[in-house]
Amino acid sequence: MGVGLSPARPQSSYDLFGSARADALGNSTTALLSASGVHANPGSRASTQATEAVVYTREGFGLSVLRYGATHVTVPFQWGALSTGGSTFGFEDYREVHLSGGYARSIQLGTTRSLHLGLTARYHHTSIKGFGAASTVALNTGVVLTLLRSLQLGAHATNVNAGTLAEEEPLPSTLAVGLSYQALKNVHVLVDLFKDIRFPMSVRGGLEVYPVSPLVLRAGITTAPTRFAGGVGIRLGPLRADVAAEQHQELGWSPSASIRCRW
Repeated sequence: MGVGLSPARPQSSYDLFGSARADALGNSTTALLSASGVHANPGSRASTQATEAVVYTREGFGLSVLRYGATHVTVPFQWGALSTGGSTFGFEDYREVHLSGGYARSIQLGTTRSLHLGLTARYHHTSIKGFGAASTVALNTGVVLTLLRSLQLGAHATNVNAGTLAEEEPLPSTLAVGLSYQALKNVHVLVDLFKDIRFPMSVRGGLEVYPVSPLVLRAGITTAPTRFAGGVGIRLGPLRADVAAEQHQELGWSPSASIRCRW
């Protein structure tokens, strides 16, 4: 680990994003088995049936200095799924780089119930011009329980080993618990409770509607602070393209886009 980081908090929360689909749903995807991206619940990757690659970009509040980019790949095997990914955030004077590797596996609990477990090790590196650099490893874990064919319960915890980049400056440690309910064949309802140990608990909700193939419409809301989100997706065979925009009441809009390919 390096030393000498700025007195300001040396790590943003940008590593908590992962796909435009999740952004449009208010990031209420903890129990969504089909969630993808670098920060999806590690347990959801156990349900992946084909090799999957995701590329994602987000620009915080329309500012180029708050640009975030990520890529993630999941490969399924008979004995589980392996995943790897990387992301970067910042600009010349401040840069975060994250690299990850994970494993996930499903356990059948009967004809309709199944348990999906996952663990991800994530390497964090932050450098600040004039102050130095630091790095550490954080462990993220997650589980998704299929209660019914249309209902899943999920939990996702980040930095469970309390990794820190600098003295008294830990990485974000979060816990999310959520439900995913397929109300109709073409309607998906999501709700999460999300807690970062540094901030008050927030409630997240999302609605996903498939009005006509290949179009997908999404909307989401997050509290503490209040944010509204929306987005559109297009599904064309193995390809999925998603765009989203999130509005912070005081800071403005954050657009994002992602492309997913399966083969």
